[in-house]
Parts: sequence; C-alpha cells; structure tokens
Amino acid sequence: MRLRNVVGMAAVLLLVVGASAQPTATLTLESTQNGQTVAAGATIDWTIKVLLSDGNNEGLALVACDLVQDAANLDKLDIPPAAGVPTGMEKFSRPLGITNPPETDPVTGYMGMQRGTTGEMNLIQIGGAQNTFGTAMASGAGIAENADVTAGIAQGGTPQVVATGTFSAPATEGTYTFRIENGLVNVLEQRNDPPAHSPVAQASVTLSPDAITFTVQSQQYPLGDLNCDGSTDVFDIDPFVLAITNPAGYASAYPECDINLADCNEDESVDVFDIDAFVAIIVGG
Repeated sequence: MRLRNVVGMAAVLLLVVGASAQPTATLTLESTQNGQTVAAGATIDWTIKVLLSDGNNEGLALVACDLVQDAANLDKLDIPPAAGVPTGMEKFSRPLGITNPPETDPVTGYMGMQRGTTGEMNLIQIGGAQNTFGTAMASGAGIAENADVTAGIAQGGTPQVVATGTFSAPATEGTYTFRIENGLVNVLEQRNDPPAHSPVAQASVTLSPDAITFTVQSQQYPLGDLNCDGSTDVFDIDPFVLAITNPAGYASAYPECDINLADCNEDESVDVFDIDAFVAIIVGG
C-alpha cells in the first residue's frame, strides 16, 4: 500500500515537472498607431515579436503566424507583405533557411502570402525555420543552404522581431482591428554541429497582445490651412499657390490634405478668385 502511494506520488511529481518544463513562446502584435485616431489613408505600422521561456530550450527553431483583419471592420484591404527579413532572422528565410516558396518577393516567402478575396486579403504564414537537419542543401538550391544552427534567439528576456510592415488606413470612418492568429513556434531542444541534427520541440504559444485597434476619423482643418498643420498662417502661402497653379502637384505634396481648403471664397471652385479671401484669412479678416 505504501509502495503504491510512493509510485502515485512520483507519477504526479513527474507530471508537474514535465508541465513546468514545457517551452513557452509569446507572440505579440504592436503598432505605434494602436489606440490612436488617424486620418483615412494614414500609414499604419505593425510589428510582430516572439519571446521564449528560458532554461528549457536553446532558442528559436521555427516561427509562423497570420496577420488578419477583423471580420467586423467596416472596410477591407489587401494587407501587403512584410517589409523584409529582420536582422537575426536570416537563417529562417530562403535561401539559408526554410520558408514557403516566394510569391511577391523573388527570393523568399518569409514575408507572408496574401490569401482571400481580392480587396480584402489577409497575410498568412509569416516567418520560417532554421535548417536543423544537420545537412545543408547545395549552394544555389534556394532553400536550406545553411545547416549551422544559431542558438539563443528570442531568449534572455529580449524579444526577437519576426516581421514588420505597413498598410494604409481604410477610407471609411470607424474603428478597425487587426490581429495575429495561428501562431506556431518550435524551439531547439539541443543545438548540435553538423552533420548531427538539432532536435526541436513545439512550444506552447500565447498571443498577447494579439491585436491592434485604431479609429479612422476625418481630420477637420480650418479654411486656408493648406499644409494641414491645424492653423491658417503664412506657412500656408506656398501650398496655397501650389493648389491654385498645380492641383496634381499639390495632391502629391500633401496627400493627407483636401485641396478644397483652398476654396477660400467658398464658391465650390479652387482658382485665382480665392486669393483675396485667402489673404483676408491670413491677416485675420
């Protein structure tokens, strides 16, 4: 009876130790526009990072996730691929590492693949893996050409940037949410020199924070504020002249401004007849 109790206690202890030793990974989605109010067409930046637990693994072996737009968003867009392969992740991307085949990029699919209905495509399977098999593919193969594994990535309390990118805020006013889904992370159980392979294990993944939210709202600028800095003053003279003489040039130089702010006499036309009214606004008339 006592032996059974000891065996039972040992089994419970092994379960507890095994559970506590399981590698964990936290994937985060960040943006400097998170929680902000922005104008339609404003640039929204995003960054995905990963952080691993310490002491029960030897660093990142594989990371992948999707960046998706919430179904409740009032307007949809095609999320562009990530900007590139971040520093420290070169061995996770073709040709050194293992990723999906290239689509928008001529070399690697690390930056994600656009999937879904045209005009509202999400970005899926961002990321890649190190070649942990101990054998490198031949130079020029275009994939897994490196078998020298790097240990310690995303450990020590320092998150590793997985990907960064940008997209333009939708035109329709409202609140928009973008989130990461389907996170998958493998870690190195042991890092070995080739030709020995480096065994890996799947980590338990937490997404936190898993979403960014921002609000699109029309910016209200005073009449004559052609540089859209919130006030009408002498700094608006040059953009006003540009709006009168070269509307296309003005639109290019001030993409977030409305050229109709130059309609200072409010006759629904931007032309030389607005000059006197613009001068009156400048001098406080």
